[in-house]
This record gives sequence, structure tokens and C-alpha cells, in this order.
Amino acid sequence: MYKVDDKKLAELITGIKGKNHEAFREFFMIFQPGIFHYLIRLTCDKSLAQDLTQETFLKFWICSEKIDINSSPKAYLYKIARNLALNSIRQKHSTISYDEDESLLIYFSRRSEAEIDSLFFVDDYQKAVNSLPERCKTVFLLSRFNGFDYSEIAETMEISLQTVKNQMNKALSVLRKRLQSHLN
Repeated sequence: MYKVDDKKLAELITGIKGKNHEAFREFFMIFQPGIFHYLIRLTCDKSLAQDLTQETFLKFWICSEKIDINSSPKAYLYKIARNLALNSIRQKHSTISYDEDESLLIYFSRRSEAEIDSLFFVDDYQKAVNSLPERCKTVFLLSRFNGFDYSEIAETMEISLQTVKNQMNKALSVLRKRLQSHLN
């Protein structure tokens, strides 16, 4: 993810608040990869993550007048993405069909044992991450997959730095326990 200094970010946000399309395009180019990867981790669905990434930036543009230049626009952007992902996941879980199960059986019947083992690890890993309490999971994903440092996470989530550290320790402990069979 491309790093942008605070001065440049403030200039971009000022431009976006003034409905400057070029400033928004530059902001999008800087933050789109991070938002996309964050949404992939939350949804485990590349296509859905692409759609939600677009929707995140659209909402950011629509609500740009509300952005406070002195607060963290990056945190606001990630909060939009997180809320959209959670809403989407809630909707998706209420509409699972049996056709998906049949597709999985066909998929596994065409794979080697090593590929299946790898898929089971990825699946177990995603389940372990998704089983974390919401705040704990968000801290873990922001740190490990989006490259946020602890102070950025604290600001994004509006929690203390010590809470971020505690949540990260809890996440790592739970993941170690749940993935123990794959670690041996």
C-alpha cells in the first residue's frame, strides 16, 4: 500500500470536500488496494470484495462534506468498508443454497490431496479468524493484512492503544490454539 504523508492527505481531502474529481481519483489510487485486501479478508470472496470496494469509495465521495480534515480520513474509509462488509455477510448467511454444497463436492473431487490439505488449512485459518470476537478480529486484520500500526488501529477503532495490544495478543493466542493441528 502506498504511503501518503499527512500534508498530502489533507490536500486530497480538501479537494474531495470541494468535489474535485482529480483529488478523489488520486485518493482512490492510494487507498483502493488496501481497502480491497481488507474486504477480501473480511468476506473471503474476491468478487464481493471488488463490489464492496467500489461501494466504499462511492459512500466516501457522497459523504465527503462530513469528513473532518483533522480526524483520520483513512479510519473513516476503513470504517465504511467494515460496515459494508458486515452488512453483506449478514445478508449472505441468510441466503445460502444447497447448490453451493454440490459445487463444493465437484470442486474437491477434481483436486489433489496436497491441494485439498492446503484448502483445508486456508479454510480452517479463515474460520479461526472469523471466530474471533468482532473487535479482536478487526484489530488482527488491520494489523496483519493492512499493515496498520497499533496507534493507527487505535485511532481507526476509537479504542486505547493498550486495548489494541490486548486484542492482538488474544487473537494470536486463539489462532495458535485453533490451528495447532496445522502447525505440527
